Amino acid sequence: MANSEERFTVLYEQHYDAVERYVRRRIDDAAVRDVVAEVFLVVWRRLPDVPADALPWLYGTARKVLANEVRGAGRRAALTVRATDHGEFWSGDHADEVAGRVSLTTALARLSEPDAEALRLVAWEGLTLRQAARAAGCSLPAFAMRLHRARARLRQALSPGSPAPLTTLRGEPS
Repeated sequence: MANSEERFTVLYEQHYDAVERYVRRRIDDAAVRDVVAEVFLVVWRRLPDVPADALPWLYGTARKVLANEVRGAGRRAALTVRATDHGEFWSGDHADEVAGRVSLTTALARLSEPDAEALRLVAWEGLTLRQAARAAGCSLPAFAMRLHRARARLRQALSPGSPAPLTTLRGEPS
């Protein structure tokens, strides 16, 4: 056990700063410490699998932990959206939001059904691109291109003078 502890300590001391910089460039400051801690927890659990040239392996592990963090943040954000869309956090005047939804609904109605469905699968249903591609019955690259083009068409359908951010496309249709 002492040998494992020593090896872990050496890896931690030699590579902590590099892993932290790698993570910090890719995620909000608030989550950096948690992600780096998770990376080194994986190191401890998989210490026999860590190669002698550990840094590339650590970067690969950090990339996977970051992907998990991003997915988790997405789920938390979707949960917040669902909660607020159901009126659980009603606060103040929502006239701007209602007006935005009306113009968004009008703009969506101008799109082709495949374009509108691509936007709904991702924005309203909260599916990942892979899940949405499966639901749409096409390959991931084809769906990604469809979604990209649908977003461009939606921006064009919304008033050209004041393009609304696509982040308003959330929740359930009215």
